[in-house]
Amino acid sequence: MLPAHKSAVLILAVASALLPLPATAEPAGPTTTDVTFASGDHTLHGTVIAPPDANGPAVVIVAGAGSTHRDDYRREAEAFARAGITALIYDKAPGYSRATSTFGDLADDALAGVRLLRTRPGVDPSLVGLWGHSQGGWVVPLAASRSNDVAFVVTVAASGMDAARTQLWSNHAHLAHAGVNTRLIGPLGHNVSRMLDAAGLFGDTAYDPATTLTGVDQPLLGVFAQHDRSTAPGESLTTFRQSLDQGGNTHYTLRVVPNADHNMRRSTNGFDDGTADFAPGYVDLMTSWINDLAAGPPHASADAPPDQPVHSEPVTPLAWHESPWLHTIGVILMLLAFLAYPVAAAVRRLRGRRSPTPVRWLARCLAVGGIATVLGALTYLFSIVQSGATDVRSSVLGRPLPWLLLQLTAVGVLVATALVIAGWRRQRPTPRLAVLTAGGVVFLPWAAYWGLLTV
Repeated sequence: MLPAHKSAVLILAVASALLPLPATAEPAGPTTTDVTFASGDHTLHGTVIAPPDANGPAVVIVAGAGSTHRDDYRREAEAFARAGITALIYDKAPGYSRATSTFGDLADDALAGVRLLRTRPGVDPSLVGLWGHSQGGWVVPLAASRSNDVAFVVTVAASGMDAARTQLWSNHAHLAHAGVNTRLIGPLGHNVSRMLDAAGLFGDTAYDPATTLTGVDQPLLGVFAQHDRSTAPGESLTTFRQSLDQGGNTHYTLRVVPNADHNMRRSTNGFDDGTADFAPGYVDLMTSWINDLAAGPPHASADAPPDQPVHSEPVTPLAWHESPWLHTIGVILMLLAFLAYPVAAAVRRLRGRRSPTPVRWLARCLAVGGIATVLGALTYLFSIVQSGATDVRSSVLGRPLPWLLLQLTAVGVLVATALVIAGWRRQRPTPRLAVLTAGGVVFLPWAAYWGLLTV
Protein backbone atom coordinates (compact mmCIF):
# COMPACT_ATOMS: atom_id res chain seq x y z
CA MET A 1 0.00 0.00 0.00
CA LEU A 2 1.23 3.50 -0.91
CA PRO A 3 1.89 6.03 1.82
CA ALA A 4 -0.96 8.46 2.38
CA HIS A 5 0.85 11.46 0.91
CA LYS A 6 1.79 9.54 -2.23
CA SER A 7 -1.79 8.33 -2.64
CA ALA A 8 -3.05 11.90 -2.42
CA VAL A 9 -0.56 13.04 -5.07
CA LEU A 10 -1.61 10.19 -7.37
CA ILE A 11 -5.29 11.00 -6.94
CA LEU A 12 -4.68 14.66 -7.75
CA ALA A 13 -2.67 13.74 -10.85
CA VAL A 14 -5.40 11.43 -12.16
CA ALA A 15 -8.10 14.01 -11.45
CA SER A 16 -6.23 16.77 -13.23
CA ALA A 17 -5.75 14.54 -16.27
CA LEU A 18 -9.46 13.78 -16.42
CA LEU A 19 -10.66 17.33 -15.92
CA PRO A 20 -11.07 19.42 -19.13
CA LEU A 21 -8.57 22.18 -19.72
CA PRO A 22 -9.91 25.71 -19.35
CA ALA A 23 -11.20 27.07 -22.66
CA THR A 24 -8.80 29.32 -24.55
CA ALA A 25 -10.41 32.57 -25.62
CA GLU A 26 -10.79 32.89 -29.39
CA PRO A 27 -9.09 35.95 -30.85
CA ALA A 28 -11.57 38.72 -31.43
CA GLY A 29 -12.77 38.94 -35.03
CA PRO A 30 -13.45 42.03 -37.12
CA THR A 31 -16.31 44.28 -36.08
CA THR A 32 -18.98 45.37 -38.54
CA THR A 33 -20.94 48.61 -38.39
CA ASP A 34 -23.60 49.66 -40.88
CA VAL A 35 -23.33 53.32 -41.86
CA THR A 36 -25.01 55.91 -44.05
CA PHE A 37 -23.26 58.91 -45.53
CA ALA A 38 -24.10 61.69 -47.95
CA SER A 39 -22.60 62.20 -51.39
CA GLY A 40 -24.02 65.17 -53.22
CA ASP A 41 -27.79 64.94 -53.25
CA HIS A 42 -28.05 61.23 -52.44
CA THR A 43 -27.41 58.98 -49.46
CA LEU A 44 -25.13 55.97 -49.62
CA HIS A 45 -25.43 52.87 -47.45
CA GLY A 46 -22.40 50.87 -46.41
CA THR A 47 -20.65 48.77 -43.80
CA VAL A 48 -17.41 49.50 -41.97
CA ILE A 49 -15.43 46.34 -41.22
CA ALA A 50 -12.71 47.06 -38.67
CA PRO A 51 -10.11 45.08 -36.76
CA PRO A 52 -10.56 44.81 -32.99
CA ASP A 53 -8.83 47.69 -31.24
CA ALA A 54 -8.35 49.42 -34.59
CA ASN A 55 -5.78 52.18 -34.63
CA GLY A 56 -4.27 52.49 -38.08
CA PRO A 57 -4.93 52.81 -41.82
CA ALA A 58 -8.27 52.52 -43.56
CA VAL A 59 -9.42 51.97 -47.11
CA VAL A 60 -12.57 52.73 -49.12
CA ILE A 61 -13.42 49.82 -51.43
CA VAL A 62 -14.72 50.92 -54.84
CA ALA A 63 -16.46 48.17 -56.78
CA GLY A 64 -16.21 47.17 -60.42
CA ALA A 65 -18.85 47.79 -63.07
CA GLY A 66 -20.80 44.57 -62.57
CA SER A 67 -21.24 45.07 -58.84
CA THR A 68 -23.84 47.23 -57.11
CA HIS A 69 -24.04 45.66 -53.62
CA ARG A 70 -21.48 46.02 -50.85
CA ASP A 71 -21.33 42.30 -50.06
CA ASP A 72 -19.68 41.56 -53.41
CA TYR A 73 -16.42 42.77 -51.84
CA ARG A 74 -16.93 41.64 -48.26
CA ARG A 75 -14.18 39.02 -48.51
CA GLU A 76 -11.66 41.68 -49.48
CA ALA A 77 -12.84 43.94 -46.65
CA GLU A 78 -12.54 41.14 -44.10
CA ALA A 79 -9.04 40.33 -45.35
CA PHE A 80 -8.06 43.95 -44.80
CA ALA A 81 -9.55 43.93 -41.30
CA ARG A 82 -7.67 40.77 -40.34
CA ALA A 83 -4.48 42.60 -41.34
CA GLY A 84 -5.29 45.60 -39.11
CA ILE A 85 -6.82 47.81 -41.83
CA THR A 86 -10.32 49.25 -41.51
CA ALA A 87 -12.39 48.90 -44.70
CA LEU A 88 -15.58 50.55 -45.96
CA ILE A 89 -17.79 48.71 -48.45
CA TYR A 90 -20.92 50.40 -49.78
CA ASP A 91 -23.79 49.99 -52.22
CA LYS A 92 -23.63 52.03 -55.39
CA ALA A 93 -25.87 55.06 -55.54
CA PRO A 94 -29.56 54.58 -56.39
CA GLY A 95 -30.06 54.84 -60.12
CA TYR A 96 -26.53 53.70 -60.95
CA SER A 97 -26.20 52.62 -64.57
CA ARG A 98 -23.09 51.41 -66.31
CA ALA A 99 -24.27 53.21 -69.46
CA THR A 100 -24.99 56.64 -67.99
CA SER A 101 -23.17 57.05 -64.65
CA THR A 102 -19.91 58.95 -65.02
CA PHE A 103 -16.62 58.13 -63.36
CA GLY A 104 -16.75 61.62 -61.89
CA ASP A 105 -19.97 60.71 -60.06
CA LEU A 106 -18.43 57.49 -58.77
CA ALA A 107 -15.29 59.37 -57.69
CA ASP A 108 -17.42 61.79 -55.67
CA ASP A 109 -19.03 58.83 -53.89
CA ALA A 110 -15.60 57.37 -53.10
CA LEU A 111 -14.40 60.68 -51.66
CA ALA A 112 -17.51 60.82 -49.48
CA GLY A 113 -16.40 57.46 -48.09
CA VAL A 114 -12.93 58.86 -47.40
CA ARG A 115 -14.44 61.73 -45.42
CA LEU A 116 -16.48 59.26 -43.39
CA LEU A 117 -13.49 57.08 -42.49
CA ARG A 118 -11.31 60.05 -41.56
CA THR A 119 -13.75 60.91 -38.76
CA ARG A 120 -14.07 57.40 -37.31
CA PRO A 121 -12.41 56.40 -34.04
CA GLY A 122 -9.58 53.94 -34.51
CA VAL A 123 -8.63 55.29 -37.95
CA ASP A 124 -5.52 57.33 -38.62
CA PRO A 125 -6.92 60.19 -40.75
CA SER A 126 -3.56 60.61 -42.46
CA LEU A 127 -3.66 57.01 -43.72
CA VAL A 128 -7.06 56.74 -45.40
CA GLY A 129 -6.84 55.55 -49.00
CA LEU A 130 -8.82 54.17 -51.91
CA TRP A 131 -8.97 50.64 -53.33
CA GLY A 132 -10.62 50.01 -56.71
CA HIS A 133 -11.22 46.85 -58.70
CA SER A 134 -11.71 46.76 -62.48
CA GLN A 135 -13.93 49.79 -63.23
CA GLY A 136 -13.08 50.97 -59.73
CA GLY A 137 -9.48 51.08 -60.94
CA TRP A 138 -10.51 53.93 -63.25
CA VAL A 139 -12.44 55.68 -60.50
CA VAL A 140 -9.94 55.76 -57.62
CA PRO A 141 -7.09 57.53 -59.47
CA LEU A 142 -9.59 60.16 -60.57
CA ALA A 143 -10.79 60.62 -56.99
CA ALA A 144 -7.21 60.80 -55.70
CA SER A 145 -6.30 63.45 -58.27
CA ARG A 146 -9.13 65.59 -56.89
CA SER A 147 -8.39 65.44 -53.17
CA ASN A 148 -5.38 65.52 -50.86
CA ASP A 149 -7.48 63.70 -48.26
CA VAL A 150 -6.62 60.49 -50.12
CA ALA A 151 -3.39 59.13 -48.62
CA PHE A 152 -2.81 56.27 -51.05
CA VAL A 153 -4.34 54.44 -54.02
CA VAL A 154 -4.62 50.71 -54.74
CA THR A 155 -5.87 49.57 -58.15
CA VAL A 156 -6.63 45.92 -58.85
CA ALA A 157 -7.07 44.53 -62.38
CA ALA A 158 -7.43 48.08 -63.68
CA SER A 159 -7.20 48.97 -67.35
CA GLY A 160 -4.88 51.59 -68.75
CA MET A 161 -7.16 52.00 -71.77
CA ASP A 162 -10.58 53.60 -72.26
CA ALA A 163 -13.78 51.67 -71.63
CA ALA A 164 -14.65 50.84 -75.24
CA ARG A 165 -11.18 49.61 -76.19
CA THR A 166 -11.03 47.55 -73.00
CA GLN A 167 -14.40 45.94 -73.70
CA LEU A 168 -13.50 45.07 -77.29
CA TRP A 169 -10.26 43.46 -76.14
CA SER A 170 -12.09 41.40 -73.52
CA ASN A 171 -14.76 40.27 -75.99
CA HIS A 172 -12.05 39.25 -78.45
CA ALA A 173 -10.14 37.27 -75.82
CA HIS A 174 -13.19 35.32 -74.64
CA LEU A 175 -14.58 34.62 -78.12
CA ALA A 176 -11.20 33.45 -79.40
CA HIS A 177 -10.78 31.17 -76.38
CA ALA A 178 -14.21 29.65 -77.11
CA GLY A 179 -13.03 28.78 -80.62
CA VAL A 180 -15.12 31.34 -82.50
CA ASN A 181 -14.10 31.91 -86.12
CA THR A 182 -11.93 35.03 -86.45
CA ARG A 183 -14.27 36.34 -89.16
CA LEU A 184 -17.10 36.39 -86.61
CA ILE A 185 -15.24 38.11 -83.77
CA GLY A 186 -15.86 41.55 -85.27
CA PRO A 187 -19.62 41.13 -85.85
CA LEU A 188 -20.19 39.36 -82.53
CA GLY A 189 -17.68 41.03 -80.24
CA HIS A 190 -17.01 44.50 -81.60
CA ASN A 191 -19.80 46.07 -83.61
CA VAL A 192 -22.49 46.56 -80.94
CA SER A 193 -19.93 48.01 -78.52
CA ARG A 194 -18.65 50.38 -81.21
CA MET A 195 -22.20 51.58 -81.90
CA LEU A 196 -22.96 52.04 -78.20
CA ASP A 197 -19.71 53.96 -77.84
CA ALA A 198 -20.60 56.23 -80.76
CA ALA A 199 -24.07 56.81 -79.31
CA GLY A 200 -22.64 57.76 -75.90
CA LEU A 201 -24.19 54.70 -74.23
CA PHE A 202 -21.02 52.88 -73.26
CA GLY A 203 -20.24 54.44 -69.93
CA ASP A 204 -17.85 57.35 -69.57
CA THR A 205 -16.43 57.08 -73.09
CA ALA A 206 -14.51 60.36 -72.88
CA TYR A 207 -12.49 59.23 -69.86
CA ASP A 208 -8.76 58.78 -70.49
CA PRO A 209 -7.13 56.78 -67.66
CA ALA A 210 -3.60 57.56 -68.84
CA THR A 211 -4.15 61.30 -68.51
CA THR A 212 -5.72 60.87 -65.07
CA LEU A 213 -2.75 58.85 -63.82
CA THR A 214 -0.38 61.71 -64.61
CA GLY A 215 -2.23 63.74 -61.96
CA VAL A 216 -1.91 61.17 -59.15
CA ASP A 217 0.75 62.25 -56.62
CA GLN A 218 -0.07 59.80 -53.82
CA PRO A 219 1.67 56.44 -53.36
CA LEU A 220 0.00 53.97 -55.71
CA LEU A 221 -0.06 50.18 -55.74
CA GLY A 222 -1.16 48.71 -59.06
CA VAL A 223 -1.98 44.99 -58.91
CA PHE A 224 -2.32 43.14 -62.22
CA ALA A 225 -3.40 39.53 -62.77
CA GLN A 226 -1.22 37.29 -64.90
CA HIS A 227 -4.29 35.74 -66.55
CA ASP A 228 -6.62 38.74 -66.66
CA ARG A 229 -9.01 38.33 -69.60
CA SER A 230 -11.22 41.35 -68.90
CA THR A 231 -8.54 44.04 -68.95
CA ALA A 232 -5.31 43.79 -70.95
CA PRO A 233 -2.76 43.33 -68.13
CA GLY A 234 0.47 43.77 -70.07
CA GLU A 235 -0.56 46.93 -71.89
CA SER A 236 -2.21 48.33 -68.76
CA LEU A 237 0.87 47.88 -66.57
CA THR A 238 2.97 49.60 -69.22
CA THR A 239 0.51 52.50 -69.46
CA PHE A 240 0.44 52.88 -65.67
CA ARG A 241 4.22 53.06 -65.49
CA GLN A 242 4.58 55.52 -68.36
CA SER A 243 1.80 57.80 -67.08
CA LEU A 244 3.01 57.83 -63.48
CA ASP A 245 6.55 58.55 -64.63
CA GLN A 246 5.27 61.33 -66.86
CA GLY A 247 3.42 62.89 -63.94
CA GLY A 248 6.48 62.73 -61.69
CA ASN A 249 5.14 60.13 -59.24
CA THR A 250 8.12 58.39 -57.61
CA HIS A 251 6.14 56.36 -55.06
CA TYR A 252 4.37 53.71 -57.11
CA THR A 253 4.54 49.92 -56.96
CA LEU A 254 3.29 47.86 -59.92
CA ARG A 255 3.03 44.12 -59.31
CA VAL A 256 1.82 41.07 -61.25
CA VAL A 257 0.11 38.30 -59.28
CA PRO A 258 0.93 34.91 -60.84
CA ASN A 259 -1.85 32.43 -61.63
CA ALA A 260 -4.63 34.95 -60.99
CA ASP A 261 -7.71 35.84 -63.02
CA HIS A 262 -9.50 39.19 -63.30
CA ASN A 263 -11.05 38.77 -59.84
CA MET A 264 -7.68 37.75 -58.36
CA ARG A 265 -8.84 34.18 -57.84
CA ARG A 266 -6.52 31.27 -58.52
CA SER A 267 -6.56 30.37 -62.21
CA THR A 268 -4.34 28.67 -64.75
CA ASN A 269 -5.71 30.51 -67.78
CA GLY A 270 -8.13 33.26 -66.70
CA PHE A 271 -11.23 31.52 -68.00
CA ASP A 272 -12.30 29.63 -64.87
CA ASP A 273 -15.60 30.22 -63.09
CA GLY A 274 -14.05 32.61 -60.56
CA THR A 275 -15.11 30.69 -57.45
CA ALA A 276 -11.63 29.68 -56.29
CA ASP A 277 -9.79 31.25 -53.36
CA PHE A 278 -7.67 34.35 -53.76
CA ALA A 279 -4.44 33.76 -55.66
CA PRO A 280 -1.45 33.10 -53.37
CA GLY A 281 0.33 36.26 -52.34
CA TYR A 282 -2.42 38.63 -53.46
CA VAL A 283 -3.82 39.59 -50.06
CA ASP A 284 -0.40 39.79 -48.39
CA LEU A 285 0.87 42.04 -51.18
CA MET A 286 -1.88 44.60 -50.60
CA THR A 287 -2.04 44.54 -46.82
CA SER A 288 1.71 44.67 -46.26
CA TRP A 289 2.08 47.52 -48.76
CA ILE A 290 -0.58 49.58 -46.96
CA ASN A 291 0.74 48.83 -43.48
CA ASP A 292 4.28 49.71 -44.55
CA LEU A 293 3.16 53.22 -45.54
CA ALA A 294 3.34 54.26 -41.89
CA ALA A 295 7.13 54.05 -42.23
CA GLY A 296 7.16 56.16 -45.38
CA PRO A 297 6.20 55.94 -49.06
CA PRO A 298 7.82 53.30 -51.28
CA HIS A 299 10.28 53.96 -54.06
CA ALA A 300 9.00 53.48 -57.61
CA SER A 301 9.23 49.89 -58.83
CA ALA A 302 7.45 47.72 -61.38
CA ASP A 303 7.31 44.10 -62.48
CA ALA A 304 7.73 43.13 -66.11
CA PRO A 305 4.41 43.25 -68.01
CA PRO A 306 2.70 39.85 -68.29
CA ASP A 307 2.01 38.24 -71.65
CA GLN A 308 -1.39 38.73 -73.31
CA PRO A 309 -3.22 36.35 -75.69
CA VAL A 310 -3.89 39.23 -78.09
CA HIS A 311 -2.92 42.88 -78.36
CA SER A 312 -5.66 45.52 -78.12
CA GLU A 313 -6.56 47.74 -81.06
CA PRO A 314 -7.96 51.28 -81.15
CA VAL A 315 -11.72 51.44 -81.62
CA THR A 316 -12.41 51.91 -85.33
CA PRO A 317 -14.70 54.87 -86.12
CA LEU A 318 -18.06 53.90 -87.60
CA ALA A 319 -18.56 54.05 -91.36
CA TRP A 320 -21.75 55.62 -92.73
CA HIS A 321 -23.47 52.25 -93.06
CA GLU A 322 -22.71 51.48 -89.39
CA SER A 323 -24.71 54.40 -88.02
CA PRO A 324 -26.70 53.30 -84.94
CA TRP A 325 -29.65 55.31 -86.19
CA LEU A 326 -29.53 53.68 -89.63
CA HIS A 327 -29.49 50.22 -88.07
CA THR A 328 -32.28 51.13 -85.68
CA ILE A 329 -34.45 52.34 -88.55
CA GLY A 330 -33.62 49.21 -90.54
CA VAL A 331 -34.64 46.93 -87.67
CA ILE A 332 -37.92 48.79 -87.17
CA LEU A 333 -38.73 48.60 -90.89
CA MET A 334 -37.96 44.88 -91.04
CA LEU A 335 -40.07 44.07 -87.99
CA LEU A 336 -42.99 46.14 -89.30
CA ALA A 337 -42.75 44.47 -92.71
CA PHE A 338 -42.61 40.97 -91.24
CA LEU A 339 -45.41 41.68 -88.75
CA ALA A 340 -47.67 43.28 -91.33
CA TYR A 341 -48.28 40.01 -93.17
CA PRO A 342 -49.71 37.92 -90.29
CA VAL A 343 -51.60 40.92 -88.90
CA ALA A 344 -53.22 41.60 -92.27
CA ALA A 345 -54.00 37.91 -92.68
CA ALA A 346 -55.70 37.83 -89.28
CA VAL A 347 -57.80 40.88 -90.16
CA ARG A 348 -58.87 39.32 -93.46
CA ARG A 349 -59.81 36.11 -91.68
CA LEU A 350 -61.93 38.01 -89.16
CA ARG A 351 -63.73 39.65 -92.05
CA GLY A 352 -64.34 36.29 -93.70
CA ARG A 353 -62.10 37.07 -96.65
CA ARG A 354 -59.64 34.32 -97.46
CA SER A 355 -57.66 34.21 -100.68
CA PRO A 356 -55.22 31.29 -100.66
CA THR A 357 -52.18 31.88 -102.81
CA PRO A 358 -49.48 29.48 -104.00
CA VAL A 359 -46.89 31.27 -101.84
CA ARG A 360 -48.97 31.54 -98.68
CA TRP A 361 -46.91 29.03 -96.69
CA LEU A 362 -43.67 30.52 -97.92
CA ALA A 363 -44.90 33.95 -96.89
CA ARG A 364 -45.75 32.69 -93.43
CA CYS A 365 -42.30 31.12 -93.07
CA LEU A 366 -40.71 34.37 -94.21
CA ALA A 367 -42.70 36.44 -91.71
CA VAL A 368 -42.12 34.15 -88.72
CA GLY A 369 -38.50 33.42 -89.60
CA GLY A 370 -37.71 37.08 -90.16
CA ILE A 371 -39.13 38.16 -86.80
CA ALA A 372 -37.42 35.30 -84.94
CA THR A 373 -34.03 35.89 -86.57
CA VAL A 374 -33.96 39.66 -86.09
CA LEU A 375 -35.07 39.56 -82.46
CA GLY A 376 -32.93 36.51 -81.69
CA ALA A 377 -29.81 38.07 -83.19
CA LEU A 378 -30.28 41.34 -81.31
CA THR A 379 -30.88 39.51 -78.04
CA TYR A 380 -27.75 37.43 -78.45
CA LEU A 381 -25.56 40.35 -79.51
CA PHE A 382 -26.60 42.43 -76.51
CA SER A 383 -26.10 39.46 -74.19
CA ILE A 384 -22.46 39.37 -75.31
CA VAL A 385 -22.11 43.06 -74.46
CA GLN A 386 -23.80 42.54 -71.10
CA SER A 387 -21.60 39.60 -70.09
CA GLY A 388 -18.41 40.76 -71.79
CA ALA A 389 -18.58 37.52 -73.81
CA THR A 390 -17.84 35.51 -70.66
CA ASP A 391 -20.94 33.38 -71.27
CA VAL A 392 -19.54 32.17 -74.60
CA ARG A 393 -17.63 29.07 -73.54
CA SER A 394 -17.75 26.79 -76.59
CA SER A 395 -18.44 26.77 -80.31
CA VAL A 396 -19.74 24.48 -83.04
CA LEU A 397 -18.15 24.80 -86.47
CA GLY A 398 -16.40 27.95 -85.31
CA ARG A 399 -19.47 29.75 -83.97
CA PRO A 400 -21.49 29.73 -80.74
CA LEU A 401 -24.37 27.26 -80.99
CA PRO A 402 -27.10 29.96 -80.68
CA TRP A 403 -25.44 31.90 -83.50
CA LEU A 404 -25.22 28.79 -85.69
CA LEU A 405 -28.96 28.27 -85.27
CA LEU A 406 -29.61 31.94 -86.10
CA GLN A 407 -27.45 31.60 -89.21
CA LEU A 408 -29.58 28.68 -90.36
CA THR A 409 -32.79 30.65 -89.87
CA ALA A 410 -31.23 33.61 -91.69
CA VAL A 411 -30.55 31.42 -94.72
CA GLY A 412 -34.13 30.21 -94.51
CA VAL A 413 -35.40 33.80 -94.54
CA LEU A 414 -33.41 34.59 -97.68
CA VAL A 415 -34.51 31.40 -99.44
CA ALA A 416 -38.15 32.16 -98.59
CA THR A 417 -37.73 35.72 -99.88
CA ALA A 418 -36.32 34.46 -103.19
CA LEU A 419 -39.10 31.89 -103.62
CA VAL A 420 -41.82 34.43 -102.85
CA ILE A 421 -40.37 36.78 -105.46
CA ALA A 422 -40.19 33.89 -107.94
CA GLY A 423 -43.86 33.19 -107.29
CA TRP A 424 -44.77 36.62 -108.60
CA ARG A 425 -44.52 35.17 -112.12
CA ARG A 426 -47.63 33.11 -111.43
CA GLN A 427 -49.54 35.72 -109.45
CA ARG A 428 -49.25 39.46 -109.19
CA PRO A 429 -48.15 40.34 -105.64
CA THR A 430 -50.64 41.87 -103.26
CA PRO A 431 -49.61 44.97 -101.29
CA ARG A 432 -49.08 42.96 -98.10
CA LEU A 433 -46.95 40.42 -99.97
CA ALA A 434 -44.91 43.24 -101.49
CA VAL A 435 -44.33 44.76 -98.05
CA LEU A 436 -43.29 41.37 -96.66
CA THR A 437 -40.86 40.85 -99.52
CA ALA A 438 -39.39 44.32 -98.96
CA GLY A 439 -38.61 43.26 -95.41
CA GLY A 440 -36.70 40.26 -96.76
CA VAL A 441 -34.74 42.50 -99.14
CA VAL A 442 -33.72 44.84 -96.29
CA PHE A 443 -32.80 41.78 -94.23
CA LEU A 444 -30.07 40.73 -96.70
CA PRO A 445 -27.50 43.53 -96.09
CA TRP A 446 -28.39 43.69 -92.40
CA ALA A 447 -27.75 39.96 -91.94
CA ALA A 448 -24.51 40.18 -93.91
CA TYR A 449 -23.19 43.00 -91.70
CA TRP A 450 -23.89 41.13 -88.47
CA GLY A 451 -22.22 37.93 -89.62
CA LEU A 452 -25.40 35.91 -90.05
CA LEU A 453 -24.20 34.92 -93.51
CA THR A 454 -20.51 34.51 -92.63
CA VAL A 455 -19.24 31.06 -93.57
